Amino acid sequence: MARSNIFRLRIAFSDCDPAQIVFFANYFKWFDTSSREFFTACGVPSWRDTTAERGIIGTPLVDAQAKFMNSATYGEDIEIESSVESWSNKSFVMRHVARRGDTVLCEGREVRVFAKQDPEDPLRIRAVPIPEDYRALCE
Repeated sequence: MARSNIFRLRIAFSDCDPAQIVFFANYFKWFDTSSREFFTACGVPSWRDTTAERGIIGTPLVDAQAKFMNSATYGEDIEIESSVESWSNKSFVMRHVARRGDTVLCEGREVRVFAKQDPEDPLRIRAVPIPEDYRALCE
């Protein structure tokens, strides 16, 4: 079983659309937050520290998908369970499941890479091999 972490939050009124259901893009925002929370729980240093120590600025997205299954509204408490589904040399797949109690609201999948600034063009980034010590912390 893959290691996982649970990020909990209460849905705010501002998270909802005019129909008073969660605006879809907020799930992607919460998945992004839950991704960082996963790494923190595993013991991976903050992106500020990894930038200073190794030049790694974070784990930007290269692909994101979501399947919306049930609606949610403001005032509800939800949790997002996140785990790494698979690893490759420079990318990995994160899986997120948003739940309200036992009800699955949304399932998400992200492909991410560890990245550094491109030395030839500081306005760009480039993927780097996944640090083995970080991977070991997360497995």
